[in-house]
Amino acid sequence: MTEPIHVLFVAPPADGQAMAMVRERVNITVETVPNAVDAHDRLHAADCVVCTTAIPDADVLPFLEEIRNSQPLLPRLLFSDTANSVFEDVLDHDLADWIPKAGGGRALANEIERTARWIRHERQLTAIRNSSETLATAETEDEVAETAVAVASSKLSYAAAIVARYDGEAGALRPVAWKGVENPDADLFDADSGLGWNAFLENEIQLKDESEGAGFTQWLAIPLGRHGVLAVRRESQSDSEPKETTVIETVASNVKSAFTRLDREWELSAQEARLANSKATLEQTERRESVVRDVLHTLVSSDTRSEIEQAVCKRLTNADPYRFAWVGEYDTTTDELSAQTWIGDEQAFLNELSETNHEDTAETTARRAVRTREPARDNDLLGEPPYESWRQEALKRGYRAAVSVPIIYRESIYGVLTVYSGEPNTFGEMEQDLLEDVGTAIAYGINAVESKKALVSDSAVELEFRVRDPQFTVIKFVQMVDCRFEFESVIRETDDTLRLFFTTEGTTPEAVLSFSDQSLVVNDIRHITGNDERNLFECTISGSNVISLLLDHGAIPKAATAEGREARLTVELPQTADVRRFVETFQSRYGNTELVARRKRNRPVQTEQDFRAQLRHRLTDRQSEALETAYWSGFFEWPRESNGQEIAESIGVSQPTFNRHLRAAERNLLTTLFEDEQK
Repeated sequence: MTEPIHVLFVAPPADGQAMAMVRERVNITVETVPNAVDAHDRLHAADCVVCTTAIPDADVLPFLEEIRNSQPLLPRLLFSDTANSVFEDVLDHDLADWIPKAGGGRALANEIERTARWIRHERQLTAIRNSSETLATAETEDEVAETAVAVASSKLSYAAAIVARYDGEAGALRPVAWKGVENPDADLFDADSGLGWNAFLENEIQLKDESEGAGFTQWLAIPLGRHGVLAVRRESQSDSEPKETTVIETVASNVKSAFTRLDREWELSAQEARLANSKATLEQTERRESVVRDVLHTLVSSDTRSEIEQAVCKRLTNADPYRFAWVGEYDTTTDELSAQTWIGDEQAFLNELSETNHEDTAETTARRAVRTREPARDNDLLGEPPYESWRQEALKRGYRAAVSVPIIYRESIYGVLTVYSGEPNTFGEMEQDLLEDVGTAIAYGINAVESKKALVSDSAVELEFRVRDPQFTVIKFVQMVDCRFEFESVIRETDDTLRLFFTTEGTTPEAVLSFSDQSLVVNDIRHITGNDERNLFECTISGSNVISLLLDHGAIPKAATAEGREARLTVELPQTADVRRFVETFQSRYGNTELVARRKRNRPVQTEQDFRAQLRHRLTDRQSEALETAYWSGFFEWPRESNGQEIAESIGVSQPTFNRHLRAAERNLLTTLFEDEQK
């Protein structure tokens, strides 16, 4: 389990009751000290400091200023009213965040809870960085596996973690490291129907819900490529589950890379034993691997696409026997490949490559990699004369071999990474595989920074399209089923599969269900609810589809309708996105498409207080009473501390009436959480 957040409360005894509600919060501990002397002795163990304006043996201003100077990253909170000069001085000098006493213990508890979430998130990021460094230098597979389960169980929010490796001789997954369980459950990795085995075979994340009653237990199995699986157990739900899943996926990706690196190092060691006379060649290969590991480390600390590309080009250009590296950006709408980032004075050479890209008879490795979406190499640029102009320029600079790897994230191609060497036959299969890993890492890094822009941006561009392409899946659907379609929501299940929720009008559920038999994209349609006029469905969609196209380009689908031969689609892009390129990409994918509106939208930040007020507005008095009484009576704990009959008696209603009020309150809560956030 994760380490609790430790709060140091510096205040006279009379103020000690203010922390009562804080002590009730999960995974937060409180230590109260009455004076500044004791506080200084305990600062080393604190994750957050809370004080009042009346510290018995010290002035608050120099006390907080000393903490800021000695531990600038330690959160500081001032719990006081406004009617004194100390409060104003603290705020004027930005020494602490202010929590008004008028809010009582609840306001203080809410702020500490928010601070605790931030601290936990920072701890997770630190855990990923530290584990990445440990995994990058791990010398054994056991060390990699032990690191993985230790990070998942002690640094992240998982109750148990298991790493299982594939045993080729036994043809099965064999647990090699675990925490949180006495012995791994064999059924979890059973070769017939085990969750871990399915994740390993399909190379897709698998979920299994083992919740009973009000309790929650969920297993998540993340594939580690050909190496095995990482299985983790979650025993609590939170709003940050998608973020937590992304974090554990990152850990799994690092573990997979570590196992791959160890496999390659083992292969190199075996080759060294067989080929004792090729020591120099082996050392050179190991140096190249070291370069690739360094490149991967730079991705962790880069915040922009430019920083990622610059760091990669610099490290590769300075690594023997590489002589030059550059990253080209590919425009799918114009089919243009242009040099974007490089190190050194090679503008003339890159200009020649750009001109060559338009000549079919002189295709470069970079252009070939973009066209085929596969690595392309030329291990002897000297070849036989006469030479194309770009080869002439390469030979003038002493370049003898080249390899280009496409930078692809899912279906989106960002560009190409090209590396030149001064020696022929430099890029063998292993060398190409390593650079292909770098290209994949760059693509994931670029997508991560662009997705972050979309998430944190406080403004967005809203685009509305009118689509009349008869091959557009939604149009094919409404014409075949003869109905009106309306998009409700979408959830990404895996890299390749989405779960879509939609409503129809003017048709029967049977007609809708039959569509999956005619489509390669839409599968597993399920009728959820409805009546003679309107019905709600869910389905899975995979392959090449409009929703994946939007999400892969950082766009968020907001609304979509279709009827007859026309569909309307509204999406949001971050303010920093290249809107023109996105529109051109969308129109090139779907013919007879028109951009009918473009609007700028602000994204107001909803505070916790706003959310609470909105929820209170939705709930009736009876619903609020039922929900709060159930919560504080332990109805949602596992095991339950009070049952429905006991709570119903305490509020003076029958159990069916209590159940009805509670279900309505839960519905309003989830509506506020899920539906309103999409508006």
